[in-house]
Amino acid sequence: MKDLIIKNGIVYDPLNGIDGEKKEINIKDGKIVEETSSSDAKVIDASGMIVMPGGVDIHSHIAGPKVNSGRSMRPEDKVPECNLKKTKTTRSGTGFSVPSTYLTGYLYAKLGYTTVFEPAMPLLEARHTHEEFLEMPIIDKGAFPLFGNNWFVMEYVKSNEIEKLAGYIQWILKATKGYAVKLVNPGGVENWAWGIGNS
Repeated sequence: MKDLIIKNGIVYDPLNGIDGEKKEINIKDGKIVEETSSSDAKVIDASGMIVMPGGVDIHSHIAGPKVNSGRSMRPEDKVPECNLKKTKTTRSGTGFSVPSTYLTGYLYAKLGYTTVFEPAMPLLEARHTHEEFLEMPIIDKGAFPLFGNNWFVMEYVKSNEIEKLAGYIQWILKATKGYAVKLVNPGGVENWAWGIGNS
């Protein structure tokens, strides 16, 4: 990776107490350093621009069956002003309330985000979710597999078989390429499905 120098930008970095200072950012081997000694470093002139750490959105439904259900329920969502035409550097995209994969990546990047997490990936839809991730440019992505209404999880919790529970969760995270555990109203779907919640 080529060294990088970002010059003349107005830097905001609350963690390090930098509040709107004109600074030079030096990057070596993908990490910010005090200075780079490389004579062939790529230089970016950020005059008149803000330089700041990338945003991380830990809860945004950007891929998988929920998103595609939204797309199928909103055929009128493709209004002309939300259509992105293909350019030399971007692919085409469409959608307003439920953007297409390419448009999702571009919109997040324009807002300053670098990482976005899909917070509710059904286990049987993991492959589809990751296929959409592959079509999403610029941003890093991750997904949280759903465990809250999983029968195996409920049975292991009920019988206090913690080692089996840990092993099962580890296996699911590996099999689905999941990032973290997602619990939503544990057992709630079971009650609803069997009518227990209505009695």
